Amino acid sequence: MANIRKYQAKTITEALAMVRADLGRDAVIVQTRKVNQKILGVWKRELVEVWASDNPELENLRRPSPPAAATAPVEQSSRLDQLESEIQSLKAMIAQLAQQGVALVQPNAPNPPEQNHWVSLLQEAEVEESVARALLDSVPPHTLSENALRSLIAQRLTTSGAITLREGQPKVVMVVGPTGVGKTTTVAKLAAQYALLQKRRVGLVTVDTYRIAAVEQLRTYSQIIGVPIRVVYSSTEMPAAIKEFQQMDLIFIDTAGRSQRNSMQIGELKACCELIRDCEVHLVLSATTKTRDLYDIVERFSAIPLHHLIWTKLDESTTFGNILNVAVKYPLPISYVTTGQRVPEDVEVAEASKLASLVMEGANAFAPAVTPAR
Repeated sequence: MANIRKYQAKTITEALAMVRADLGRDAVIVQTRKVNQKILGVWKRELVEVWASDNPELENLRRPSPPAAATAPVEQSSRLDQLESEIQSLKAMIAQLAQQGVALVQPNAPNPPEQNHWVSLLQEAEVEESVARALLDSVPPHTLSENALRSLIAQRLTTSGAITLREGQPKVVMVVGPTGVGKTTTVAKLAAQYALLQKRRVGLVTVDTYRIAAVEQLRTYSQIIGVPIRVVYSSTEMPAAIKEFQQMDLIFIDTAGRSQRNSMQIGELKACCELIRDCEVHLVLSATTKTRDLYDIVERFSAIPLHHLIWTKLDESTTFGNILNVAVKYPLPISYVTTGQRVPEDVEVAEASKLASLVMEGANAFAPAVTPAR
């Protein structure tokens, strides 16, 4: 049986040297061709592939007719010249990407020890490993430090600042989210800040008629704050309620908690929002919810559609990697965070640097000081 082996190298010279070293000087070259090899799953480089054997009988089988043999060296030389040129172009491209800071790591290359340390730290904060490594791959491992990592995290946490009001027409803000995340309390906090601290005209609308306690809770807040409230029992009543508050600067709409698994309930919210012109939707998420469920919540509520995120219950969690996980997968700007039950104190305009410190240090970085909504 013929012993035929394959050899790959950058040039024909290197490939033939490998053949001679393995099969000896009398080896028979069965086939020579160019092949592509993937780098990083995207970039390609061309190699010379040589099939050779130590069986001399194969020489007669592969030898072409004289005319073809006469032209083969010329054609082969031309192909090899082209191959060398393309390899040089690829080298130049890789060098240029390296100068621009693009990480060029072999798929199976071991992770640098320095990176593994920071990945472990982030995983303790419940940052997903894929998120952590993608974040760390953007910088050279030897430049990493706590401050550098905190800055990297802050760059991935997009924030929007406080709700901006309009001149001559009310700003309509609808607050949505799953059950138990603190939507009604969040609405009360924001309404109080704008009405009491900024002296703005604020109106409250609630469609959370599934829970009598929720309506009474918001009604109590409205009396304390001194702002009007309207209860809407169906989405068709929403335009009339908004029209009634046309002289307001800001209208908050509190909605019933919905299970993200109930497509009918999500559809009701979407229909309600579509009846309101220029409605700004803030999805409320709890920091105590695990990452997989958060992904499911954001994905399914995105049918509405969404404009901002509000993170609640920061005072009830010890790790905050889930905030970074969501920010990477769904880069919606974060508008506010809540840090307790007090109304109106325990709400802050989201700041990327503070959230990055929470991810890095967990509950140890939690500060009860409040930045009033601007």
